[in-house]
Amino acid sequence: MKFLSLFVLSLSVFVLSVKAAGDDKSFAEKGSFVTLKRGDGREFRAFVAGPADAKAGVLIVHDYFGISDATKQSVQRLGALGYRSVAVDLYGGKSATSNDEAVKLMRSLDETTSSKILQAGLDYLKQPGRKLATIGFSMGGQESLNANLNDPQAVSASVIIYGFGFDKIDTRQLEKLKSTVLVIAGSEDSGAMQAAIHFLSTNNKP
Repeated sequence: MKFLSLFVLSLSVFVLSVKAAGDDKSFAEKGSFVTLKRGDGREFRAFVAGPADAKAGVLIVHDYFGISDATKQSVQRLGALGYRSVAVDLYGGKSATSNDEAVKLMRSLDETTSSKILQAGLDYLKQPGRKLATIGFSMGGQESLNANLNDPQAVSASVIIYGFGFDKIDTRQLEKLKSTVLVIAGSEDSGAMQAAIHFLSTNNKP
């Protein structure tokens, strides 16, 4: 893996400060839902915030509950920090309120459809000279890495937060990576921690 860039470090600072910001509304920028189109012309929704002329953009992938208030707050706070930020909806407008519902939604995901949505999210953010990163929470961690792998030339960094499953991605696929990957996991979350250790020990190359 390459050394962490300032771009990734600034994103990690944001991640660690989200909870610290709490309910401070002055820290957030009002975002809104927009309708985007996939490459095949089909529409999906996304939550967007941040300056349209920002020098950096962030694709955010929600956790297995879908686009929740927490997801929207993440977009808003990144927007307030000056990033053009977009959270793509992989669930077609649905969201869960319980663990069982979330698991059902996660298992219903279609890989091909998700890839098209992720790519459309990146395409929406692309501008000449703009750096792009992907960031995903829980289930979205692996999807944020998939977005990078689908368009490695466009992505400058990826952040996986309490993710799982990403350590099972074929190493031959991971050879396409051209950017830094930052993995954040808590020591008491054994699943996320083991996934992070396995991923980094398998793919940490000079």
